[in-house]
Amino acid sequence: MAFANEKAVHQPEFWSPVVEHQIQRDIPQYLGYTDNAGLLMSSYDPSSVSSGYLGFLQSAEMISNLVFASVVAVAVLFAVFVLINGRAKLSDGFSGKLIPRWSVGDVILHWCVAIPCIVLILTGFVIGAGKVWLAPMMTQAHFHSLVYASVVFHNIFAIPFIIAAVILMVKWSKLQMPESCDVKWFMALGGYINLGKPKHPDAGFANAGEKAFFWCFTLFGLALGATGLLLLFPEMFGTLSKNGALLALIIHIVSAVVLGVFSVVHIYMGAVMSEGGMENMLSGKCDENWAKQNHNLWYAKVQDQTK
Repeated sequence: MAFANEKAVHQPEFWSPVVEHQIQRDIPQYLGYTDNAGLLMSSYDPSSVSSGYLGFLQSAEMISNLVFASVVAVAVLFAVFVLINGRAKLSDGFSGKLIPRWSVGDVILHWCVAIPCIVLILTGFVIGAGKVWLAPMMTQAHFHSLVYASVVFHNIFAIPFIIAAVILMVKWSKLQMPESCDVKWFMALGGYINLGKPKHPDAGFANAGEKAFFWCFTLFGLALGATGLLLLFPEMFGTLSKNGALLALIIHIVSAVVLGVFSVVHIYMGAVMSEGGMENMLSGKCDENWAKQNHNLWYAKVQDQTK
């Protein structure tokens, strides 16, 4: 009967299981063990943790497949599309005359966002999909080292990405406002389908596709940045509940998947599909015929201003 009066006491919970492995036969590394003394001393009630959140995060294979599809599968599908459809060529070829489109500061800002973003996508792929898609291709020790390095680089590049991305969002937002020509641009699929004679729809400084990417990048980029900071520096946001941490991680994963898809398409459209498009973010200038064909309304305004 004495045992019946005893009260169960919940032991402190660690954020994730402790994993020990050695790097180059050196000192063992312990991953997953929190170094926050406040977390070690606290207790929790298992019944208060959302089973829905846990169920989603425990679906490792599903998450891996989503991350894989958002990066690799979309890239492969778009490559096949380009091979079948071909690039969007300039109807009148290059004029040889360049006109200013982006300032030097804008070009630098773009690459301050783009380079960390690519690093975050690649390292995020290893972290999120590596267990299913990469681990079978290498030894366990090599895979653990790859994941450890990916986590380090992911955390390092997150901060400059967030800072540069927020500046870009604020600075470029006025160029991305909806216009009446955007609906027709989508209806014509931007003139990128090479069936018959391509029709190049009207577009201002930014076409409807670029605006869609910008606002997707803004929405999900802010979600990624906020949840990333929350997970990296939980002490900055006060007491973080277990459910709060799980929800932040889920939002981070979903936002990364969506933004990964849009980023891959954006890279293809800017660097591969649009002939002469890459020049914009290398020199800040574009060919006159490229401007006439892809951003005719903006080009007409530029011409009026130079008269």
